[in-house]
Amino acid sequence: MKAKRKKIPGNSELEVMKRCRRRCCVCYGLNRDEKIKRGQIAHLDWDPSNNRIENLAFMCLEHHDLFDTRTSQSRSFAIEEVKLYKRELEDRYESWQFLKKDTELLNLLADMIDPEAIANAAEKIAGRYVFYGRGLAIEALTNKEIEYVDMDLYIPLLLALGHFQSWGLLAYSSRLICGKNGINVMKIKIKHENICNEIANILASRNKTATK
Repeated sequence: MKAKRKKIPGNSELEVMKRCRRRCCVCYGLNRDEKIKRGQIAHLDWDPSNNRIENLAFMCLEHHDLFDTRTSQSRSFAIEEVKLYKRELEDRYESWQFLKKDTELLNLLADMIDPEAIANAAEKIAGRYVFYGRGLAIEALTNKEIEYVDMDLYIPLLLALGHFQSWGLLAYSSRLICGKNGINVMKIKIKHENICNEIANILASRNKTATK
């Protein structure tokens, strides 16, 4: 039985739009496209009666249409994939309501942070998503191009890359394409700052120490 559509409450709609600032989560997730788009709010589980905030995401008209398209073989986008893009986009704009210029604090932090401290933070962040946090951090900090077909592998990597990009360590882009035999492939390209090599070497040296 098809679920009865319920009008999205005004406060929920406002919260969704505030979090994304009218940016399409799929455009941002695939291409880091931050242009304001004409679009609609999608129900991520395709249940029009489920108006919980975590089940709602703003998409441009094109991606909303693709997301809602169902075929006998597959869907255009997996739910968990879109949830990842939504989370990345919301993280990107979450700080807007707190923005303020505090030069003294930023200068203090810049003097306190060294490559060893960054390596500690990188390993800690990556460890939130997988048990092999150090290895994931090294992978993100050293590889220029990565391809994965396993969502359990590329989602943690994208989450870690999002953090490292927000720190100014690197810039990355990701694109989901249809590969051989109709299997989706996540292609990731990364451009690193010079300090990434130093941080990765610190993490790699810890691996060598642990095996002695």
